[in-house]
Amino acid sequence: MGDAAGDAHRLEDGQETVTGGRILALLGLTAVSAAAPAAGQTWRTLTLSRPAHGESTLTVDVQYSAGRFRLTPGTSRTLYRVEMSYDEDRFTPVREFDAEASVVRLGLRGRSGSGVRVSVGDRRRDRQPATFDLSLNPDIPLTLNLELGAVESDVELGGLALRRVTYRAGASSSTVRFSRPNPVDCDELELEAGAAEFHVTSLANANCRRVSFHGGVGEVSLDFTGSWRQSVEADVDVSIGSLTLGLPRDVGVAIRVNRFLASFESAGFTKRGQTYYSSNYSSARYRLTMRVNATIGGIDVNWMD
Repeated sequence: MGDAAGDAHRLEDGQETVTGGRILALLGLTAVSAAAPAAGQTWRTLTLSRPAHGESTLTVDVQYSAGRFRLTPGTSRTLYRVEMSYDEDRFTPVREFDAEASVVRLGLRGRSGSGVRVSVGDRRRDRQPATFDLSLNPDIPLTLNLELGAVESDVELGGLALRRVTYRAGASSSTVRFSRPNPVDCDELELEAGAAEFHVTSLANANCRRVSFHGGVGEVSLDFTGSWRQSVEADVDVSIGSLTLGLPRDVGVAIRVNRFLASFESAGFTKRGQTYYSSNYSSARYRLTMRVNATIGGIDVNWMD
C-alpha cells in the first residue's frame, strides 16, 4: 500500500470510517494521515466519522490543549465527524467509543505524557497550529464536555439537543454561539476560562435552567437574548477584567452584585438591599436571577430588544 501524501484510502473499523492519506496504527484502529510542508514538523491530517444507529443519548468528551478548535452541528445520519491536523512528532490522536455507554472520547494527547503543556516555543511563527474540527448529531440528546487549553475556539451549539454542557478553557480566545434554540431541556451550562477573551451569544437559546461562568483575567461578554422558554439562574465570577451583560428588556432581571474595585452600570435597575431589579421583574413571564462576583474591572449592562 502506498505511503505518499497524495494516496487516498477509506477504511472501516467496526462502524467507524477513517479517511486520509498515509496509514498509521493508532489505539487499535487504522488511521490515515497526510503530510504537510511545515518546517520542523511531521504534519498529519486524520478524519474520523461514525454513523448513527438508533442511539437515544450520547456523551461527548473532548480534550484538546493547543491550536484551533471548531464545533458545529452535523447531520442526523452521523454520530460525530472529526478532522484533526497535528504535528505527529508531538501529538497522538485519541478516539475511544463505548457503544454500551454511548460515550465518545476525542482529542489530541502529547506524546511525552498524559497531557500537552504549551511553552513559548509552541507559538513560534514557523510552527503551524494544530486544528480540530468536530461536528455532532443535532437530533440525539447530548452531554457535552469540552476541556480546552491554549486554544482559539469557534463553537456553534445552536440547534444541538443539549442536556448538559461543560466548557473549560485555559489561556484562550473563545466564541460560543447558540444561533438556534436547543430543542430539549438543558439542566446546566457551565463555562470556565483562564486568561481569556470569552464571548457567548444568544444564551437563552441554550434552554438551560442554570448557567455559570468562572473567569480569571480577560474580556467577557454574556448575551442572554434568544428564545426564552424557562426562567434561568446564573452565577458569574470574574476576577480581573471587563464583563458585559446583554439583557433582554422583556425578561425580569434580578442581579445580586458582590464587587471589589469593580464598577457596575446600574441604569435600568432599582436597588433593594444588595440586589438590583429591573422594573418588570414582578410582572415578566420569565426571569433571570443572577449572582455576580467581580474583583477588579467593570460590569456593563446592555439592554437589548
